[in-house]
Amino acid sequence: MSWREGQVPADRSRGTGCAGLGPKVAPGRLGVGLGVGLAVALGLSACGGETRRVAVYPETSSGARLNLSPALVTQVTLPDNFVLRPDEFAGVVADPARQLIYVGNRAGSLMALRMDDGSQVWEVSFPGAISSEGLIAEDGALLLLGTDNGDLVAFDLETRKPRWSYETQGMIRNLPVVVEGVVYTVNSRDQVFALDLRSGSWRWQYDQPYPTDFTVHGHAGISYLPPQGSDEAAGTVFTGFSNGKVAAIGATSGEALWLVSVAPPDGGDFADADGTPLVDPERGEVVVAGQNTGVYGLALADGSQQWFHPVRGAGSVVRGPRGLMAFSSALEGVFVLEHGGRVRWRKQTNPGFVSAPLVVGDIAFVTHAEDGLLAYDIETSEYLGGLDFGSGMSGPPAHDPVFGRFYTVSNRGALIVFRMAES
Repeated sequence: MSWREGQVPADRSRGTGCAGLGPKVAPGRLGVGLGVGLAVALGLSACGGETRRVAVYPETSSGARLNLSPALVTQVTLPDNFVLRPDEFAGVVADPARQLIYVGNRAGSLMALRMDDGSQVWEVSFPGAISSEGLIAEDGALLLLGTDNGDLVAFDLETRKPRWSYETQGMIRNLPVVVEGVVYTVNSRDQVFALDLRSGSWRWQYDQPYPTDFTVHGHAGISYLPPQGSDEAAGTVFTGFSNGKVAAIGATSGEALWLVSVAPPDGGDFADADGTPLVDPERGEVVVAGQNTGVYGLALADGSQQWFHPVRGAGSVVRGPRGLMAFSSALEGVFVLEHGGRVRWRKQTNPGFVSAPLVVGDIAFVTHAEDGLLAYDIETSEYLGGLDFGSGMSGPPAHDPVFGRFYTVSNRGALIVFRMAES
């Protein structure tokens, strides 16, 4: 395992629009806004003479409550012309205290860029592709992120070296959870780990049998429920597995408190429970999804079914305003549910991977592997706008509430940053 800090290769331009790399967007107001029917000309003339116009908002639309002003576009992955359909799954992490943003890529590079202009501060090479979302922990000292090699890395942001690295047998692509000095994470081999935050030492491990049937690419993340009464000594972690099981695991013991299946009763392929559980302590429920069945509301106490909505290919269900819940399906589009599984609305999308929604105020953002960034009004289902950067987006969108910025990465490796302002 090797770690290397270095400079960007000389041919990797930043925000210049040269050699097929991401162009810098001229200042101005764009499209998700009232009565705006604008498009942004992204100058790619230095890359074969092409000028691509990106339609950000339909000209016939009546508008939205959100304006996105372009801050910058810059390349974070060297273009690979030999890959027909590349994917970038890593999320962007904002560090307002240092005024930096961190982003990894499929080449195994972790980069720190200045928020104001996207210029690179440093770059470190990891021993595996970075396809995970990262988490800043320990009062801003550490960046926790996983690799496709199966390593969970605690990266020291001052020394720019790993403080520790824990090796597992499967890819780590989900956000870890940190509670009282313990890191909880899960990998693609259906293994759950509790590690010491300071040292990376092993606390406990929980495994489910890894299935040999076809499963969907991906894995559920971890959710945490704090102790709910004085008699409880510790909280509970929840996750799902490739065999369709969902587990509530004691955060201290590592033992399953209950285990239920959301797979089809007769089994078969694509039985995965790939959505990160949504914990709702006020209603005493945890909301989970089965790839081949649908979305379930389960009782926190024992996992018993409270309600069910049938849908194919559902991913993580996320919390919205006023008790609403949102999720995406690669097969059936974007959904918003009310309590009890009642459908508030559904919007069909084109075939292709769709990220879990990111809800900011009353706007639900998703990224689409073919169509790029899409935005909907979470109450009414109104399509508020989109950004097709030419290669789609597979990584999760990210929002920085401190500086009011929004981040996405295209599958061709362009980091796109917007300023956000409600109107």
